[in-house]
Amino acid sequence: MNKAFTILGLLSLALAALALPAAWAIASTATDAYMIAGKEKGTWAVEKELFEPPKGVSKDSKEYRDAVLRIYGVPTDEPTKVVFVPRDRFEHTDLLPSITILPVYKEKGDNPLQVKTVYFFATRTVLGAAVAGAFLLGLARATRRKPAAPPAPPAA
Repeated sequence: MNKAFTILGLLSLALAALALPAAWAIASTATDAYMIAGKEKGTWAVEKELFEPPKGVSKDSKEYRDAVLRIYGVPTDEPTKVVFVPRDRFEHTDLLPSITILPVYKEKGDNPLQVKTVYFFATRTVLGAAVAGAFLLGLARATRRKPAAPPAPPAA
């Protein structure tokens, strides 16, 4: 049993050591996109035809960006880093080619994985695996068999 505790403890510590580098590797593949509550795709063409840019603002302004995002859904202030989202789900518009839009349909169960969620679970995994590893190694040490005492010399 002692050997099993030792092996499991070392595996737990290895998991603790690898969780954050794995999260970093996953985050390095992220795409910055404006995650918006999307409108139905059929309405996008009509919305684009009716689009009128706000008067007196540049294309770099927040007002113009929000007006473009309203074509596709409810605008957000900041882009969000998402992972494991197929490239065909992202939208690029000729009205503002510098942004990437990700329409999300939560009512259909759509919920893309965000980088902050990956890091949230990675940090908890590090803490949990480190505590479990330390506990298992302590248990292995506590259950280690002590060598038997040498037999007493015969009485003369």
